[in-house]
Amino acid sequence: MSDLILLLVILLVVSGSLSIFLLISYFKTKKALELAEFNKKLFEEIFHRLPVEAILIKDAQILKLNQKALENLGGNPTISEIKKNLHRKGKKFDVFEINLDSQHKILILSDITERESLREAYQIALSYLSHELKTPFAIAYGYLERLDSLLQRKTQDNEIMALYEKTKESFQRLEKLLKKLFSSIDYLAKEIRIKRESLKLKEIIEEALFWVTPLAEQKQVKMELNLEEDIFLEGSSELLTQAFFNILENAVKASPEGEKVYIKALPYNFKHILITIRDKGPGVIPEKLPLLGMPFFKLRESEGMGLGLFITKRIIEAHGGELKFNLPKERGLEVQVFLPIR
Repeated sequence: MSDLILLLVILLVVSGSLSIFLLISYFKTKKALELAEFNKKLFEEIFHRLPVEAILIKDAQILKLNQKALENLGGNPTISEIKKNLHRKGKKFDVFEINLDSQHKILILSDITERESLREAYQIALSYLSHELKTPFAIAYGYLERLDSLLQRKTQDNEIMALYEKTKESFQRLEKLLKKLFSSIDYLAKEIRIKRESLKLKEIIEEALFWVTPLAEQKQVKMELNLEEDIFLEGSSELLTQAFFNILENAVKASPEGEKVYIKALPYNFKHILITIRDKGPGVIPEKLPLLGMPFFKLRESEGMGLGLFITKRIIEAHGGELKFNLPKERGLEVQVFLPIR
């Protein structure tokens, strides 16, 4: 009899526990379904009200157009029609894809008319500036050379000669500055066209290190490289070497004497590699971090024209990559280069 009572008690406890478990599971499932439904409605509302044309796609088939796309594209466009119709009503559009999962993605049609117009105006202004500066400078420098020969023959006045030498030195510095500006016009105003070839990342970095080594040795800055052998890219060896040289030169210049610059590469995802170059210099104040890579913004007022990182950014983007900047917890600056791997 006592065994029967014990068995009944055990059954009651087990059934009670099971009931409680099922009840908890029910409420958890109900809460999860309610949250999923809320997220779905929130997504649909945000998607519908996006201020750009957006198209939801599943397996290359259009599921839904948001309000802006319905207004401008009509009710039943195909994906091919959308991509062919990126120039309409005097406007230009660019297409961005956002992958939601393996089946779903969102196409965003961004109006780039104003950006393209500004870029074209920028190109014209820079080309005009280049043309208008070259001629008067060449004439002025020609007169200066003629004055040189006359002064050498006709005056022994030390004060005049000293003033002349200072003027000549200023012209020479101006000539170097203008040459650097003119050589940068292509990066500032034109699309960078790349002749693609198979490249080994380590060879690119080592070539850039070769050119920056004299400056590093002068400051006794050590370069610590952590990079695998078999990372391959596609692009221009010359341009990528220049891009990494610009970053490494900045890192060495910013580093205190005897410090290290750290270079490493890690897989970022299946398609990209992340190369980080970190120094232990003063870095920048957080408010100025977004300005890095903009034309004519200088890390140090006393150096250069502020075009090095901008040119680097253009080169990296022309290779399908991205340039970012980060402030480590310790002092210094970390430059992050994302590049597609072959």
